[in-house]
Amino acid sequence: MNTEPVHGTYSLEKRGNLIVCFYSEGFNLAGVKAITNDILALAEDLDLWTLYQKPDSTAGIVHNAIKAMMDGYVRFQNAGCVAAAIQENSIFVRAGTSHRPHTLKMPIKIDKSEEELLLWLQAQLSVNESINRASA
Repeated sequence: MNTEPVHGTYSLEKRGNLIVCFYSEGFNLAGVKAITNDILALAEDLDLWTLYQKPDSTAGIVHNAIKAMMDGYVRFQNAGCVAAAIQENSIFVRAGTSHRPHTLKMPIKIDKSEEELLLWLQAQLSVNESINRASA
């Protein structure tokens, strides 16, 4: 069996309904799959949640892993993620913009301000919680 080694370094934190992902270095396909699966495992007991991604300046992705990354956002959406925010610390944070699948309806915001992104994520969560209560 020929398995690709995982490239890319990351750590995850769960803060209530917020999953925080710190990551660095270049991610290959195996790295994207690993981080996606670990985020989903961390969020599995949450009905609704948001994702905050905080790359450092070394973070990157190889071209053949971009589709898997975008498919990961669809998987997050299907698992209850209502919004994702990415702090703009790396030139690669917009790599998936032109590869957004039509099934991905979840908003993704990219900005340099951590404070703005966290406030936006909280607002997205509140709106979706209100919608869920109203339809229950």
